[in-house]
Amino acid sequence: MFAGVGAVLLGGCGAAETPSLTVAQYLAQCEALKGKPVRLAGYLGECAGFECHLTASKEAWASYVDGFSKGRRVAFGADPRASQEALAEASAAWARMESIPVIGIEGDEAFDRKAAPLVHSYVVITGRVAKDSCTGAGGTDRSYGIDPTDIRAWTPSEGAPTNTQ
Repeated sequence: MFAGVGAVLLGGCGAAETPSLTVAQYLAQCEALKGKPVRLAGYLGECAGFECHLTASKEAWASYVDGFSKGRRVAFGADPRASQEALAEASAAWARMESIPVIGIEGDEAFDRKAAPLVHSYVVITGRVAKDSCTGAGGTDRSYGIDPTDIRAWTPSEGAPTNTQ
């Protein structure tokens, strides 16, 4: 979907420079990146309190949210009055949501304040990959794949998709 993004992101000088990766590139190299510094480019969904998530695109985030809102009826106990068809639809939405790669971003109040104006836009996050999980999957409340040190806008001139808002 983002052909040529890696070439734009990786264009830099010096061997010591932290590599910049898209979400797909990051996930493909997950095991090798654990515990290492990284710059990760993607779409920042929510980022405050108990959650902060990065996905590959605005569309992926919208699908994730849709799947969560429709599927939570199944995950958190179905309404006994719901039809079998509605329950099946909710279950399918939950399954689609779980198939979307989402990377949890650690952080504190200071990071959340810096991220706040960038929520629901394309960003570059600099930080360190967790030693035990690249995504934070399987944890609770702000489980993370990246422990961030910085966040900034990812611009179209750097290869960000043009639908940045």
